Amino acid sequence: MFIRLPLILLSASVLSIAATLATVNGQPITTADANTFMTKAIPGMSFDKLDPKMKRQVVDQLVNQYLIKAQVQKSGIQNTPQFKIAYAALRDDLAVDMWMKQQMGKITVSDGETKAFYDANKDKMKQNGKQVPYEKAKFEITQFIKMEKFKATMTKTTEALRAAAKVEVKL
Repeated sequence: MFIRLPLILLSASVLSIAATLATVNGQPITTADANTFMTKAIPGMSFDKLDPKMKRQVVDQLVNQYLIKAQVQKSGIQNTPQFKIAYAALRDDLAVDMWMKQQMGKITVSDGETKAFYDANKDKMKQNGKQVPYEKAKFEITQFIKMEKFKATMTKTTEALRAAAKVEVKL
């Protein structure tokens, strides 16, 4: 009996995650789909927190999206040269974006760096005429230093890439 209880709880949570909210031409739209939609629309919001009327609106929106996607597939637009060019550009831009985020993730800022910045800029660490305590300013300082390091890293990277490439600017 003791062993079955966790399995039953696990099964119930898995079923609630994958509950089917609607079907379109036999394809399920699940709570997982709705939560993904909500995360994109309102970060931090989940489908389960919505009132019944809002849940229905989200499901209707997902049904409409599914139908539009199916219509787009039938249209064959993805086989046109214009689509292929646009898709390649989007794919490349997405790859660059992901690479940049990866590079940003490698950058660290120590507590010593943030404290030194705070101390060097105490005169600017004021809000409504009052000194902002270090602990309240620390997050924003960390983000600022991280962005400055990122800019410096990207400048070095692009300079190295330009030096290794044959670049001809024709203005």
